[in-house]
Amino acid sequence: MLHRLGEQVDFAFEFKNYIGGKEVLLSGKNFIVESEFYPTYRVSAPETGLFDIKTAVSKAKSSIQECRKLGFSERVEILEKAAEKFALGKNELEYVVKNTGMPISTVKEMAGEIQQMYRGLPVLIEKRIGTRHGKYGHVVSKEMGLFAFFEPVNGFIYAVTPGNDIRVTPFIAAWLVSLGIPGIFKCSKNDLVVAQKSIRVLTEAGYPDGALSVLCWDTNKKENSALNFELEDAAKAIWAYGDDFTVDNLLRFEEKANGQTVDHFSDKIVLRHATGRSAGICDSEMDLKHAAQTIVESSLKWPIGCNSLKMLFDASHQKQELMEILKEKFEEIGKKTGDPMDSKTKVGFVSSKLLNHVWGRISDLKKMGLLNIKIGEKKSEIQTTPILLETKDKNSEFLSTEFSLYVLTRKECATFREALNEVNESAGPMKRLAVSIFSHDEEKIMKGYTHAHHVRRMKHTTDIDLLFHEGNDYFHKLTTPQIHRISV
Repeated sequence: MLHRLGEQVDFAFEFKNYIGGKEVLLSGKNFIVESEFYPTYRVSAPETGLFDIKTAVSKAKSSIQECRKLGFSERVEILEKAAEKFALGKNELEYVVKNTGMPISTVKEMAGEIQQMYRGLPVLIEKRIGTRHGKYGHVVSKEMGLFAFFEPVNGFIYAVTPGNDIRVTPFIAAWLVSLGIPGIFKCSKNDLVVAQKSIRVLTEAGYPDGALSVLCWDTNKKENSALNFELEDAAKAIWAYGDDFTVDNLLRFEEKANGQTVDHFSDKIVLRHATGRSAGICDSEMDLKHAAQTIVESSLKWPIGCNSLKMLFDASHQKQELMEILKEKFEEIGKKTGDPMDSKTKVGFVSSKLLNHVWGRISDLKKMGLLNIKIGEKKSEIQTTPILLETKDKNSEFLSTEFSLYVLTRKECATFREALNEVNESAGPMKRLAVSIFSHDEEKIMKGYTHAHHVRRMKHTTDIDLLFHEGNDYFHKLTTPQIHRISV
């Protein structure tokens, strides 16, 4: 409990940093985080100081060799134990809902996916790479007698994670434990519960105490940018989320008083996650019902996520039928728009600033004859029923821009080739995260170029590829090969 200007403030949670297997706040400072969606819901977040940073860095560096000594089977056992221990209680679920605006039923589903990540990732890596003597390795060439072991990077990872998806921190953590690497996380002020808990269960399951730390600070304070630079300079690799402009502006470049610009990403391994704008393509021949169901689920289940489907390029022979099914499903789900804390709710809250912007642009473009609203209604400053739009303008911002709310924009195309070209052109220079293609013609899909990191045939854009999310080859970015000559 704090006192603010004579006011007594009650907190749902009072957080400290998680450093070296313990909850500590060496700065002795905190700041208040208020929910945009529930004004009386507040938590106290840690205001990290330089001493917190140096302590976390020291512990991470001290744990490097201890992490490397863990064999593959030991790391698998740690992840399995952590998966068993991880669960969100009633108050923790409430925290996620009230900070993201997402329905509690979906939050529970996402929490279950965290357990699947912990259990599934090392299995996938082993299938892809192989293991020998407790380490990752495989035969490169039997004829030439070449064998490769893969050693983790010699250092720790600094990860800056967003607040829009509770799976991000555990996703990164699963990789670090699978490879035997320490890490320091700077988590969002809106993700403290899951970020800390997902790390804590790994430490309790046997990962070295100092190997994983979770820090937080008020990013609205300009002076706090120095904390990022301190961590980046000490780290071997940087794992950042956000568009390139934002990441470079906030994390990469530092303008010194003498006019000098320092690049803190220089000589670092950098893993970026900049894209979203996932789309769908409907071919002339497809399974109509399956396509419609997959499109709706990809679009509306977790619309604030980077892999939510936002644009649909329809070259099917069933355009009218598809639109009618989409309208019906959007209307049906729209009836479950309500309080995200209600287990029956399917459509929750979204940012008021974003919602007002989107409805303003819809109104403007509709007046210009460039956009039609098929279904959707603004319910309040923070809530809308699912919005289904249609445009004939291939340059529409609704086909190229990521709007993190319940919206899907459809454009009709004459042919599959036209649809594919427009998907690629409207993406701009940056690849889309994923494109789902609904077609029975696999050869057509494989021969064409899709400007996206992931192409999913008849599957959800929201399916997470644990090995290559957003085109990153995590394994080879975070390991180095050691080539052995062996007798044959």
